[in-house]
Amino acid sequence: MTVRAHQRQRGRPIGALARQVVPILLAVSVMALFTMVWQSADEQSDFAALERDGVRYIQALGPLEIALTNAGSGAVAGTPAAPDAMNRAVDAVNAVDRELGERLGARDRWAGLRAKIETLPADGDAAKTIAAYGTASDLLLALMDKVRNSSKLVRDPDADLYYLGDGAAQELPESIVAATRYTNLLTSLPGLSAADRAATLIDINTAASTLAGNARDLSDDVRLAVEGTGSENLGSALLSRLDRFNRSVDNLLPLVEPLKTGRGIVDAEQVSRGRDEMQAAASELSTALLEQIDIGLRDRIDSYDRRQLLAAGILVISVILACLPAGLLLVARVRGDRTPRMNDIPAPSPVSEPEDAMRRRISVP
Repeated sequence: MTVRAHQRQRGRPIGALARQVVPILLAVSVMALFTMVWQSADEQSDFAALERDGVRYIQALGPLEIALTNAGSGAVAGTPAAPDAMNRAVDAVNAVDRELGERLGARDRWAGLRAKIETLPADGDAAKTIAAYGTASDLLLALMDKVRNSSKLVRDPDADLYYLGDGAAQELPESIVAATRYTNLLTSLPGLSAADRAATLIDINTAASTLAGNARDLSDDVRLAVEGTGSENLGSALLSRLDRFNRSVDNLLPLVEPLKTGRGIVDAEQVSRGRDEMQAAASELSTALLEQIDIGLRDRIDSYDRRQLLAAGILVISVILACLPAGLLLVARVRGDRTPRMNDIPAPSPVSEPEDAMRRRISVP
């Protein structure tokens, strides 16, 4: 045997082993990568799903805030609001809290707010009524903040959804509360003594400043969200509604000016119309903000699902390719076992001559 033949014979087992081991190593590597991608996408999808739960809870709290502030304004003005809107809003929050309250850690806070709502006066002394409804509003804002933190909306990784969440769950609800306090104080002013009027005027200016600050911060949130988004529809969905809300705030703030100069009185009808327009604009804007957040989260979850499907497809193809050499080798062996070998074929027996031919050949001299 030549040296080259000997080397070739020695290399055959190593080459065969490599052809079997390399595909297995490739399959194991792909499976490890698949596991990492799958787990990462699954965790991110769960994160976004929790945020969507937070959006659902806040969507239920929005109508409750409007009903609560309407009831407070009616009580201060001496015209109690019908309880239907409040009852519907409370029932809606009850329903979402039964489903999501424990997961979001909001159950105790909602129970406290609901108990406070049940004790709110329908009329009475203006200052006490404003204080009572102010406490209920503070509890509602605290509940919104709890839901926002528990649902991780406050930690959203995308700038556009983060700013929309800040606007929808903090700046806008605080604006509604500040505007309601501002208008309620304006409405209560004519019935106060001179000393109380001076103190109330300070509270009115504070509420007006708070309202202006919240509206400014809300505008910044929406602007930053539109600038940081990849969606072409976000601006058209929000900017017109934001403009309406800002106009309603701009119409409310000057109502205190005649009181500052001491040359005018509060026009209760104008205050009421301005408050109603502000609440309508705020409700419309809140709905749009939360819808855009939910759309963004839903699209994100869909992208994670597609990533998992792609990873699963790559895994299946990789396993098939890894098993292909072994399968081909197995097929070749099966075919080889079925093909008869040359050594297994019996050799033909020699043909003996006929006896007559042998005699004649022997008898020939």
